[in-house]
Amino acid sequence: MTFIHLPEHDTLMMVDIVNAGWVPVYTSNLTQDIPGYLEAPAHALTYAWTHLVSGHLGRLGTRDDVILHQQYMSDIVENVKMALATTDPTPYFVRYGANAWAGVKGYLDAVTNNAAKPVIDKYTGVLAAADVFTPSTTFWVMESVRLDNGVGSQVHP
Repeated sequence: MTFIHLPEHDTLMMVDIVNAGWVPVYTSNLTQDIPGYLEAPAHALTYAWTHLVSGHLGRLGTRDDVILHQQYMSDIVENVKMALATTDPTPYFVRYGANAWAGVKGYLDAVTNNAAKPVIDKYTGVLAAADVFTPSTTFWVMESVRLDNGVGSQVHP
């Protein structure tokens, strides 16, 4: 996570964290560090800047783009926690019987879909590609919530 602050140009460059006007592409812009990815926008807002160079797809961003990104990601995290708490894994393990990994996949896919749907509904028409990339980002965030934080995990750290 690299920040390049150019105060003489009132600009911050933060590539592949916030995509101005767009949701993150696959799995939170392909990050391997979801906790760091979630914290990066708040850190970016501690700098004084007006213009954001976010990397791809053409337009300069603003502080409002960073705040919108934070809201989008926060909605994913909250919906993941809710889906983990309310999605019953039993039907998936019953359905696949001895094939435990198929049960795991069915359950995690259901949690992802349950968490992603309200986010897709809220941000379609607000952030480009919300309907396209939200499921993969939601899955990756869900895995971090489960594995990094132990939320909703059947195996406790």
